[in-house]
Amino acid sequence: MRFGARRLTGVIVSRGAAADPDGEGGRPLRPLERLLDDEPVLSAALMDMLREAAADVLCPVGVALCTALPAGSPPAFERTYAATARGREALRRGAVRGDARALLEALAERARSAASLRRRDPSWPKRLRELLRDGLVREGSRDRAAGAPAGAVLRVAVAPGVDVEAAVAGALARAPRQAALLRHLDEAGPVAAASLNRRFPGAAGRLEALRRRKLVVEERVAAELETPVALPARDRPGVELTGEQTAALGAVTEAVRSRSAERFLLHGVTGSGKTEVYLRAAEAALAARRQVLVLVPEITLTHQIVARLRARFGDSVAVLHSGLRRRERLAQWQRLARGSTPIAVGARSALFAPLDDPGLIVMDEEHDAAYKSEEGFRYHARDLAARRAERAACPFVMGTATPSIETRFAADRGAIRRLVLPRRVTGRPLPAVEIVDLERERASSAPGRKRILSTPLRRAIAATLADARQVILLINRRGFSTRVFCFDCGHAEHCKHCDVSLVYHATEGRLRCHYCGLAVLPPEVCSSCGAPDTALLGVGTERVEEEVRTVFPEARIGRLDRDAARRRGAAEAILRGLESGALDIAVGTQMLAKGHDFPGVQLVGVIAADLGLHLPDFRAAERTFQLLTQVAGRAGRGSAPGRVIVQTFAPDHYALRPVRTHDYEAFYAEEIGHRAALGYPPFGALLRVVVSGPDERATQREAERLADAARLEHAAGASAAVKPRAPATLEVLGAAPAPVARVRGRFRFQILVKASDRRAMLEAGRRVSRAGARLAKDVRASVDVDPISML
Repeated sequence: MRFGARRLTGVIVSRGAAADPDGEGGRPLRPLERLLDDEPVLSAALMDMLREAAADVLCPVGVALCTALPAGSPPAFERTYAATARGREALRRGAVRGDARALLEALAERARSAASLRRRDPSWPKRLRELLRDGLVREGSRDRAAGAPAGAVLRVAVAPGVDVEAAVAGALARAPRQAALLRHLDEAGPVAAASLNRRFPGAAGRLEALRRRKLVVEERVAAELETPVALPARDRPGVELTGEQTAALGAVTEAVRSRSAERFLLHGVTGSGKTEVYLRAAEAALAARRQVLVLVPEITLTHQIVARLRARFGDSVAVLHSGLRRRERLAQWQRLARGSTPIAVGARSALFAPLDDPGLIVMDEEHDAAYKSEEGFRYHARDLAARRAERAACPFVMGTATPSIETRFAADRGAIRRLVLPRRVTGRPLPAVEIVDLERERASSAPGRKRILSTPLRRAIAATLADARQVILLINRRGFSTRVFCFDCGHAEHCKHCDVSLVYHATEGRLRCHYCGLAVLPPEVCSSCGAPDTALLGVGTERVEEEVRTVFPEARIGRLDRDAARRRGAAEAILRGLESGALDIAVGTQMLAKGHDFPGVQLVGVIAADLGLHLPDFRAAERTFQLLTQVAGRAGRGSAPGRVIVQTFAPDHYALRPVRTHDYEAFYAEEIGHRAALGYPPFGALLRVVVSGPDERATQREAERLADAARLEHAAGASAAVKPRAPATLEVLGAAPAPVARVRGRFRFQILVKASDRRAMLEAGRRVSRAGARLAKDVRASVDVDPISML
């Protein structure tokens, strides 16, 4: 559909009676240019679910629908320019001369994109503006991806009156390149769009013109997939289940057989065989001729689960995650849509896979914060999965060793059935955990001597390497050092766009901002006072890697963090190295902590366990306990007993004490008490509003106005005589500067709405949304229902 010079892609959500051509409220309706799909991309059931979920998180339904569309399916449009009839006439009369004539001739030949014009002549913008002003050139748009979607073929239209030679001699007499393209299609038959573009560079504009003349049509075909790399599988289909596994599997398969939408929490310690329960439950769903959806929080986790699934079910597995190229993801989506693949596995967005009849939905590592979308459609995959299971009449299984507080509380109240796997399947004990008090370690060290690896951790690494076993070292912070500090004036180098310190990355020799991406060379002297006495303070993954290489020069060492994982295939290479034994030590962030099964790993060391413990977030203790318990669970999964060493300055914190004994129940009992006292979830509903803008005062004024709207009984804009109220079920905190008060040059203010009644919280959110419909220039507001991150 065209909106001025733009072409927009939309989703038809319903059809009604014949509409007034003048449109609602006298506004003219715009005609649809063409239908992109013969069949609906989103099923009616999925659209109903998205409408409902969008309303629950105060999100426009269009944003939710866009999120659910398969990656690579909507055409991406680019702006184009072409000569008008008046421009062609000006050329014929010789009215345009010089460089402007050369540009106009190029645009008379065919429509060209801004990018192609820039390559042709860097000075084109000025001349183009003049041609547009004089009406000699018009602006348009076209599909960016070669004039046809991925997986499309093009052929000559078969219709009455379509005669190729007649068209070449008549309508295309002055368009020789279009004529050549049409003849090629006529001789070759249906041709894949990709190969056509290789043979005829710049064919997109000509194809668009031929389509408008109804001489060429496109058809979609299934695109072939470059199979994602999977880790080697060690599947054990004949393994005997433990009694607890058998009981858990029986409950889930009964729900599959009876088409019950029961929700299960599969609460099992690390290494207790949760994945085997998933696989056998999937067998039951497939035996009932239904489909299976498996969700994982991180892309890195898909490779191991995909290997297990393919070892058990062959090629009946489609993979959906953002690590694939757009064409690969679309190809996988098409396999599922055709019904040729019954199992979908992937990260959060796999929830929208085109499964007609799901018989089982599995969410592995249920507790993981990555399941919450932090922008646009701010849904939580756990909530949408439960909705989808309800509509499909199938069980929903959430597996984890460290359930989220909300999920465990729901199980205690009977809303979710809890299935417990209390011991490892091998019969081996959980790894022994030693907590090292870094304050005592520092006191016993030589003055001025700072060690990243404590004495117990160094000795344990040396012993593990001597036994030809592997080590995982965790520090949940990227980079080499966290700040450049001046000892003379106390200045730390900060990002000029964000209120955060710059992090030094030794691999690139630059200071980098982890919020906006700014990269600068480290200063030779302090940028505040000019003193040369500066130092790199704080520790990140790169610094730990350097230390380990220095202390253990013979060890084979790899690093896995977000920086390393940006390189395609890098994360899989590290994981394969651990799997095959090609690595001795892996240093990384939480990417190493989740769900991996490496039998060779005997020792896990946590460099700084309390890094996230003191963040201004009520979930800080929960996340710390979960991370430490999860990473500890990577040790001792093979024949040798495991060992974990945790370095911390807060050994007596209630989130750290239970890690010694892997005691989730002790942590849960204390944490749930804190939540109840403060009214945080699950004892209340929470909504977070972030208002941002380039001008601090204007942004603060708008934030305060939205906070007032949240407190008012009526929407913002009500009479000034209306008094703010503070009902017992509603508390509005702020507006106040956000914990990170400036990001990308925009000042940020935060409003928190706490309510014991969810409806009261949502109504306050609706008042904020209505008040935020009109904000000061360049000020934006985002509303997050049930926020996961408070930063």
